Amino acid sequence: MKTTLRGIAPALLLALVGIALLRITVLSDAYLQYVKEGLRIPLIASGLVLLALGIAGTVRRLTARRREPVLRFRRDADGNAQWHRPAHDEHEDGHDHDHNPRVAWLLTVPAVLLLCFTPPALGAFTASRDGADATVEPAAYADLAEQPPAAPSIATPMALTEFIGRSRDPQKSLTGRKVRLTGFVTPGTKSGEWYLNRLVVSCCAADARRLRILVHAPGPTPETNSWVDLTGFWRPTPDTPATAEPRLDAIEQHAVPQPRAPYRDVPPGSDG
Repeated sequence: MKTTLRGIAPALLLALVGIALLRITVLSDAYLQYVKEGLRIPLIASGLVLLALGIAGTVRRLTARRREPVLRFRRDADGNAQWHRPAHDEHEDGHDHDHNPRVAWLLTVPAVLLLCFTPPALGAFTASRDGADATVEPAAYADLAEQPPAAPSIATPMALTEFIGRSRDPQKSLTGRKVRLTGFVTPGTKSGEWYLNRLVVSCCAADARRLRILVHAPGPTPETNSWVDLTGFWRPTPDTPATAEPRLDAIEQHAVPQPRAPYRDVPPGSDG
C-alpha cells in the first residue's frame, strides 16, 4: 500500500495544483492578487491540463498495479526456484525504482494555501521600497470638461497615472480642478502628510511598480494599507524635481474596500 501511494503521489500532486488554479480563477477572483486580469484564461487552461494529467497518471498507475503479479518466479544461482513479492524486489538493489523526488512535495504547500486561504494583495511594504516607481510616459492629455459655474464642487474621477501625468504637463490642466482619486495609504515623513498609492503590474505581482502622490490632509493619517477615496486639489510645487511625487491638498476622504482588481489603475468607480 505504501509503495502504491508513493507511486501515485506525483499524479495526485499535479491534480492538487490544477484544482488550486481552478479555485482561484473559476470559483473566485483571487487570481487578481497575483497576476493581471488578462491571464485568467491561460490560468484556467493550465489548471485543466494539470488536473487531467493528474487524473490520467493516477488511473494509469493504479491500473498497472492491479495487473502486476502477486508473486514473481525466478531461480537463484544454484538453479533453485524462488518466489518473491514485487515489493521486496523493487528495493533489493538498494534503489527506489519509483524515482519520486521528495522535493516535489514542497509544491503541496502553495497548492494547499491556494485552496484554503487567499493571501492579501501587495501593499505598503512593496510601495515603500526605493526604486519601485512606475514610469509615467508623457502624453498629450485632452482638455478636461469645463465645470458649470453653478457646480464648482463636482470632482473629476481620475486614475493615479493620469493625475501624475497631468501634474507634469506644461498645460497645467489640473490647476483649480477638484479631482477624486482612490488608492491605499502609506505613512509620510512629516505630520499631516501621507502617501496615496497604487501598484501596477506588467504580468504578475513579482514585477509590481508603484504609483504614488503626497497627500496633505488635516486630521489623523488613515491606517496603513487601508484603501481610501480622496477628493482634493493639486498643489503645484515649482521648486521640486520633475520626478518628485505630485502633491494633493485633500479636502475630503473616506474608507473604501479594496478594488476587485487591485493592480489595475482606473478612476474611482470604474473597477467593477
